[in-house]
Amino acid sequence: MMKFNDQRILILAPHPDDEVFGCGGLVHRAKREGAKVFVLFMTVGTTKDFSRRGVSTHDERIREVKRVARFLKFDGYRLAFPGNQFHLRLDTVAQKDLVHEIERGKDISLEELRPTMILTCSSYDYNQDHRAVHDATITAARPAAPEVKHLPRLVLTYNLPSSAWTGREMVQPPNFLVELTAEDVDAKVEALKLYASQLKHDNNPLSLEAVRTLARLNGLMCGVPYAEGFFIKRLMV
Repeated sequence: MMKFNDQRILILAPHPDDEVFGCGGLVHRAKREGAKVFVLFMTVGTTKDFSRRGVSTHDERIREVKRVARFLKFDGYRLAFPGNQFHLRLDTVAQKDLVHEIERGKDISLEELRPTMILTCSSYDYNQDHRAVHDATITAARPAAPEVKHLPRLVLTYNLPSSAWTGREMVQPPNFLVELTAEDVDAKVEALKLYASQLKHDNNPLSLEAVRTLARLNGLMCGVPYAEGFFIKRLMV
């Protein structure tokens, strides 16, 4: 069984809340077992959406990030491209700039942190920011001689509830499952409550009910009560 006590984990989150929807249970378990967890948020801005309020503001979401970071005990985080000129427009940013932030950005990056594990979003996602961050992460984590570039031994993509709706066919279920306790799932739900501006009604994939349902479904795939599902991009053993 994998242990997290000696792991240094870097999470790439296109927007604040993706890190909790995608791997909040893993974060809670990893911190409980002694891991270091860092998050690179790529962008955030004011957004009109299909929530009850219909809008969430940049400042509101920054306040939410601070509360979530304290609650889940992040060891560090950074926002790479703040503002409406980037938010939901990362597909218009040169990939070189995205890759640079992931590889060599200030404080929270591959070369600064030298993480053992990278978690990023899926290429199957309908959201253009998510696809751009996925592609930039894969480029940043490309193989190279270890004396010239850090090579994380484990690279995973996380499985957002909303990824079930995609224009691309997903050919397999998650192939890397992380067992969670009820406490881990509860902590994930509580962290998402702190992202109140982003939560939707119970019939929406981005809801607390959906998170609990997906955790149970992933658990059924491996014979445990709860789990989070990921897809392996690289696993060195």
